[in-house]
Amino acid sequence: MKITLIRHGEMAGDPFICPGSPVSGCLTNIGVAEAQAAAEALKGERYDIAYSSPFGRALQTAEIVLAGRGLDIRIMPFIHEWMPKEEYRKLPDDEWEELMRSQGDTYAEQSWASEIGEGLLDMYARVIPPFLAEMDRIGIHPRYGGFVPDEDAKDLSVVIFAHGGSLGVLTGFLLGVRLFPVSGFSFEHTGVARFGFAGKNGVYYPQLIIPAARGF
Repeated sequence: MKITLIRHGEMAGDPFICPGSPVSGCLTNIGVAEAQAAAEALKGERYDIAYSSPFGRALQTAEIVLAGRGLDIRIMPFIHEWMPKEEYRKLPDDEWEELMRSQGDTYAEQSWASEIGEGLLDMYARVIPPFLAEMDRIGIHPRYGGFVPDEDAKDLSVVIFAHGGSLGVLTGFLLGVRLFPVSGFSFEHTGVARFGFAGKNGVYYPQLIIPAARGF
């Protein structure tokens, strides 16, 4: 089994738009080039099941990276990026930036919850249970602190396109990293994290794969 997490390219336009496929206009020209470079770098990787956040920048990145593979992209509606409260989503850019700066004037230990949107525990509650339910549905069953796959799921390769925050939550969960308001993981645009699984007595545990300098 293998799970690959990929962040979207540089964003353009409305950050909350959830367009239908095919997607255009949700990445800048730089973002499109980033996604094309990721497609070239990952062309030798096999993916059996592909998922994406519903937000346009993630879905457009997925479409570019997976172009020509004949692979359906399944939407994971729960793996979108951190969400502010409704009343803050349409603020002008300058007001939004000032609000975000004001939120930064606290220590990490004071920021478990946010007055303007989701807190860390809210994101875990949104992302992790439905992620585990989807893995269970495709035959990778969460059990005993790891995963017990069906026989025909042992060789599955899954790829997920999403956002820095939601992918940080998934990475922390898969590696068993303690919850903390400041993430221990930073995904650059089209950054990739790959997880293999080490089996022990029929239970498989996620392992972060760190590639050699020669690339993928």
